[in-house]
Amino acid sequence: MSIVSRAYGVQQAPALDAIDKPQAAGPGEAFSKILTDAKDLDKDATHQAERFAAHDPSVGIHEVVIASEKASIAVRYAVTLKNKALEAYRELMNTQV
Repeated sequence: MSIVSRAYGVQQAPALDAIDKPQAAGPGEAFSKILTDAKDLDKDATHQAERFAAHDPSVGIHEVVIASEKASIAVRYAVTLKNKALEAYRELMNTQV
């Protein structure tokens, strides 16, 4: 452990062999996870906005805006993936055999 690591409390990264490799998920599982993440981020943004509107002193406007932008990006990402999947499906269906 180096002096800089000890001074700033930096932990050494685990070896690549020690990291569990994720299992390959099918497209259905991937879409499901993306939609679940988007839904969770949207709920969090709504919750933050409600707390801010209720004058909760622990919630600032910057947190509301950040949560809202995260949810917006997640939803746009999910819609883009859905559109690309539909486009690929239509292209496959129109392919002459």
